[in-house]
Amino acid sequence: MPAERAFGYIIGRGIVGQPRRKRRSFTLRGEVIGDLRNAVNFTLAAGLFVLAVVALGIAIEIYRLRSSKRRKHRASQAPPRRLPQLERRMTDAFSGPRAIYGDCFAEFSIWRQSETTRMDVSTKSAWTALNVFTRSLIVRHLWRQLAAFAKNTVLVHVDPGTPHAIVWTALSTQQFDDKGVLEPWAPAKGRVGTLLSGP
Repeated sequence: MPAERAFGYIIGRGIVGQPRRKRRSFTLRGEVIGDLRNAVNFTLAAGLFVLAVVALGIAIEIYRLRSSKRRKHRASQAPPRRLPQLERRMTDAFSGPRAIYGDCFAEFSIWRQSETTRMDVSTKSAWTALNVFTRSLIVRHLWRQLAAFAKNTVLVHVDPGTPHAIVWTALSTQQFDDKGVLEPWAPAKGRVGTLLSGP
């Protein structure tokens, strides 16, 4: 083989061999870069998925809160609804005070509006013969009985719109000092005293 051809052959082999090594190196580098790119894409997709789930949860919670506010607003705007079934259950609550103080109640009605249950009580002249403490004792008793049935905000209005009207709430029950006096219509066992009526 002539020297020129041999030299060209060697040079040719060297020239041909080098790109092959470069291709192998480029191929391996490409695989590594591709794997990294796939890992990054997967992490990015997972992050976007988690973000979408969180955003959906927030949107659902906001919708639920707004719906709850709208329902409460509509309920507060709705007219009071009378509760005859609760009135029947409350009838016995008047029997104890009536047995002790006489027929001092004219009528009563129970109404529900939004989250509040209200009982309106009308009295007779015998009611005015009782002192303030005894009236409070009776109204607290009625409030407790109604609260046991209603399980929400309870109000008791006695003779609303009159000079001797009473509005009894949970706060009234907390602040009322009964001086350790039990209700006269309560069982006699353990009674420390009663205050029936007065000027």
